[in-house]
Amino acid sequence: MVELIFVIVIIGILAAVGLPKLSGVSDGAKKTAEIATISAVSTAIETAHGEWSINENSFTWGTNQSSSALNSVGYPSDLSANNKVFGALLKKDADGFAKIATLSATDYNATVFTGPASNKDIGVKFDTKAPNGDITGKPDKNDFWVYLSYILPPKTSCVDSINGKIFFAGDIQLIDITGTATPNYTLTFTCN
Repeated sequence: MVELIFVIVIIGILAAVGLPKLSGVSDGAKKTAEIATISAVSTAIETAHGEWSINENSFTWGTNQSSSALNSVGYPSDLSANNKVFGALLKKDADGFAKIATLSATDYNATVFTGPASNKDIGVKFDTKAPNGDITGKPDKNDFWVYLSYILPPKTSCVDSINGKIFFAGDIQLIDITGTATPNYTLTFTCN
């Protein structure tokens, strides 16, 4: 009986030490998967734009999308198709991604997305060891992605109101909210 209790205590200690480490592995996997998906989306956007730049006729891009679905500066206005958030670009569904908002102004059009790590409800928890609970450049539950699909010519770039990042048409970038503040998806751009 004493040996059985001793084995149970050892298993309990191992579980107490091991489970927090497994949680970190899951969060790291969510971050890596989200960044990899955004990288694939960014490459597909640039491929569509490259085809638009050199092709004078109608053509297909992404997942058999028509060239007429590209805006006047050669970028997809909408990345969704076939009931998938990035369905116009990716054959396989990007699990955990959601379109949050569309931002339009005279000078630009943009779309806000969250992914499995940046979802405000089930995303990656704040890193208590990092300054302000935030690791810069890595998505967590208060961050989001912005795709700037259009800038009104002759303007060529825009600066976001939260991080001050420079965006060009076709860019998809992480808006990294410093610390543990609640996400506010209503950002604006100043274009020039």
